[in-house]
Amino acid sequence: TKNDILLYSYLSAEPGANDPIELAVRTAAEEDLEILKSRPNKHEVPGFKVTGFVPFNPNTKMSNATVLINETNEVFKVAKGAPQVIIKLVGGHDEAVHAVNSLAGRGLRALGIARTIPGDLETYELVGMITLLDPPRPDSAETIRRCNEYGVEVKMITGDQLIIAKEVAHRLGMSRVILDAGHLVDPEKSEEEVTDHCERADGFAQVIPEHKYRVVELLQKRGLLVGMTGDGVNDAPALKKANVGIAVHGCTDAARSAADIVLLAPGLSTIVDGITTSRAIFQRMR
Repeated sequence: TKNDILLYSYLSAEPGANDPIELAVRTAAEEDLEILKSRPNKHEVPGFKVTGFVPFNPNTKMSNATVLINETNEVFKVAKGAPQVIIKLVGGHDEAVHAVNSLAGRGLRALGIARTIPGDLETYELVGMITLLDPPRPDSAETIRRCNEYGVEVKMITGDQLIIAKEVAHRLGMSRVILDAGHLVDPEKSEEEVTDHCERADGFAQVIPEHKYRVVELLQKRGLLVGMTGDGVNDAPALKKANVGIAVHGCTDAARSAADIVLLAPGLSTIVDGITTSRAIFQRMR
């Protein structure tokens, strides 16, 4: 049921996290679930106690919570993460796959929720999916267009599913030449072939942090000057490797330390302003 999905997603939400997805999950649950509206302690869920928590990992693409039911002392686990990961965790689910693909075709993201069955902390069953609308910033398409005008090619790198990435690319005025990140580490292709794919693609989907570093590395081998944006701890290696590492507004200390430039305003339009200003300075120096 909807309430089950909200309850289990709330139990597996990282306490105090400012991640937009976690905030959206917590807000939806707090607005809809009566059990959360009347609780005396805002940091607890009546009847349950979270005894262990594994934060979201960009490599596994999921988080995990261990929960105790106070009344029965029963312990179970809740997993929340990328739909393809959760579907695999529960041993496959054709109906869920169809629903996720249908949502992705409309540019909607999904978050899978699963819990362990009673008496078995290793076997998971699907609770359901949460639908998320995560549209690009209003200025993103114009920013990309202006970058292209200045001869700066923009590549989209995302952890989202391939079908979602293609839809978002279309909305941003980019071509749909978006490849699965597996192309970056394909053992059956030579380094030259992989580099060709990287240079020709407009972006990559289902990316993990190591892939970002790989993209920078491959493009630099072609003699290209590469700028990389990022905000998290896992982005730091790619930011440091890039010719210009750009930490976006609201980034972590690790990203800020690894970057050459730190954006103080939200969005990427500031990058275009930086390009125009720097080119004007170089023009005067001539």
